[in-house]
Amino acid sequence: MSLKYVIIGTDEVENIDFSQILQDSPRTLRISDDGEYVIVKFEGDTPSFLNGKTQYTEEEILEIVDDESGIWFVDEFEENTWKDNARKVVGKLNPFSWF
Repeated sequence: MSLKYVIIGTDEVENIDFSQILQDSPRTLRISDDGEYVIVKFEGDTPSFLNGKTQYTEEEILEIVDDESGIWFVDEFEENTWKDNARKVVGKLNPFSWF
């Protein structure tokens, strides 16, 4: 069975049923550089909270995150900024969560 990926807004993270995807908490989601989107990964049947969302194969999602001009690409110089953005997003989702 192959992995499937879906990009959703960070405002939708509260709707995720983590028992239906391969990540186990908001802290394990890949967050876009602008802090507006996350990538959800699953196998098998599409979780109901992802119905109607665009699904990507592993090859397709790698093309998206490796695009140097896109919001997913993080080079070694941007890594600290990305981590700061990730902390802010996780803090919004759960103020008691430490990144």
